[in-house]
Amino acid sequence: MKKFNYRTTVNIHENTMQLGFHCQLPAAMAGRRIRLQAVFSQRQVDRRFPMEVTLEEQENGAQILADAAIELPWVFRQPPRHKVMVTFSLWCGTEEYLLDDQPFPVQKELFARPEESRKRSLFKFVLCTLGLPFLLLRAYGKAGRNLSKAKKRANDTVYRISGYTYSPRQQNTDYFAAKYEQWVEKTPVLEGNKVLFLSERLPEEGGNLQIIKEQFARDPEVTVTEFICPRTVDALKKKELRECAARCAEARVIVLEDFYPQLHRLHIRRETKIVQLWHACGAFKTFGLTRMGKPGGAPQSSMNHRNYDFVSVSSEAIRSIYAEAFAIPTTKVKALGVPRTDCLFQWESKKEKRKKLYEKYPVLQEHKVILFAPTFRGDGNKDAHYPPDAFAVNRFMQAMPDDVVCIVKQHPFVHQTMDIAPQWADRVLDLTGQDHINDLLLLTDLLITDYSSCIFEAALLDVPMLFYAFDKEEYMASRDFYFAYEEMVPGPVTENFREMTNKAARMVSGRWSLEEEEEPTSLANHLPALTRRMEDFRRVFLGVLDGHSTERIYQYIKENYLS
Repeated sequence: MKKFNYRTTVNIHENTMQLGFHCQLPAAMAGRRIRLQAVFSQRQVDRRFPMEVTLEEQENGAQILADAAIELPWVFRQPPRHKVMVTFSLWCGTEEYLLDDQPFPVQKELFARPEESRKRSLFKFVLCTLGLPFLLLRAYGKAGRNLSKAKKRANDTVYRISGYTYSPRQQNTDYFAAKYEQWVEKTPVLEGNKVLFLSERLPEEGGNLQIIKEQFARDPEVTVTEFICPRTVDALKKKELRECAARCAEARVIVLEDFYPQLHRLHIRRETKIVQLWHACGAFKTFGLTRMGKPGGAPQSSMNHRNYDFVSVSSEAIRSIYAEAFAIPTTKVKALGVPRTDCLFQWESKKEKRKKLYEKYPVLQEHKVILFAPTFRGDGNKDAHYPPDAFAVNRFMQAMPDDVVCIVKQHPFVHQTMDIAPQWADRVLDLTGQDHINDLLLLTDLLITDYSSCIFEAALLDVPMLFYAFDKEEYMASRDFYFAYEEMVPGPVTENFREMTNKAARMVSGRWSLEEEEEPTSLANHLPALTRRMEDFRRVFLGVLDGHSTERIYQYIKENYLS
């Protein structure tokens, strides 16, 4: 266990803690990515809060400097009943060090939350509407002359004063919450074992939600219900909102695989448990409440994610990362696995899927396969895109050997198509929106990606990977990663199209090595350094995946949450 000599500064004013951290950087950590979490603990409940870290060169060596402005009333989902102790967790790369030798207490009274009394007043709403031009003008100045931010600010002001809002999203969320409360009052006692599968997007074939749903559907002691509608809450009809609220109120377990916004507005009854399967393995890009203060990130007061009772992840090493992202106690995050990966351990299933794909796309059987599968750019579904000039598929194919086929598989959020020249029509397959990426990985000789979570499934299948990160600095500034990108990814990183194309041609032909010291004839047999990196990657991020995730998660839910 490394010893750290560190000191902290604490200043609390009006229930906001200005927390500072100062530590000498150990020589062994030089050049590594450093992350820091402030850990607030009361009994068995903790909250991991990300801190902003900078490394500063001083006369006595490099120093770790970290700070955070923490709004204490919003640290815990419920105000604490006991004294809170604050410690730190320091990450160097993928190694975590608990710094709990200098805990300091914070009185529970400082976490008190002002009672919100949002009584609806139609009269106040009318007055606000009459004064809306003034509110917009004031908000316009405070929002740095940004009209869209000004509209949101003015709308929030009207909502705070009157309890009414101009936002269809907020209107429907409030309606949904009201109907849930009414239904709970009508059915004060839960009966039976109803498991509700909830999603605002169509479940992916072979995805976590579908697999667990099928598992419970085979259990005669469980009643499976669902509310799956590929529309956001602002687009749902009142009838649909009432139906969803009723099913939530009747469910003993609610199962998710992604963020379901309006669910976090509810005061969930004690008997109902919420299970978050999440849709990805590992921990790559920052997500959830880790992104506080970043573009698209939630405010500290957000209740998003905080009512999960159980989250399943792919390794012990990343439990505290998910606890940070969802602002839940680490004890609620269990390393029980990811159901969608089970099929990657089933030889007969893999063989059958390969056979079907070869029958569907005969050209794949006769060629080496490069799979191009980048993630999207943008803030979400509505503005998701991939820069059309970033991957010139026709120029790419000109540099490839004649025995190579390229599959293009864009993120499901991206609906644009690539301009494929007729001469490449038989060797470039755009399968965006078709066939599950896990199935395509079974045929892949080289995966080219950037920041996509498909790297975790590829690692389980031992697929060689090449990373094309042309906008890495921009992406880090807006989204960031939990670990240093180059240290984490199990393959070489390129930042321009020409370099990526040349390296892809060499890798798929088996003429490249990690150290560029030899020219092997077989990539798989002659890349020991890359193999070691892949093994380390799997150990850290995928440690518990063994083909039995579905069974473990099913048993955990049934034994702990169902009567």
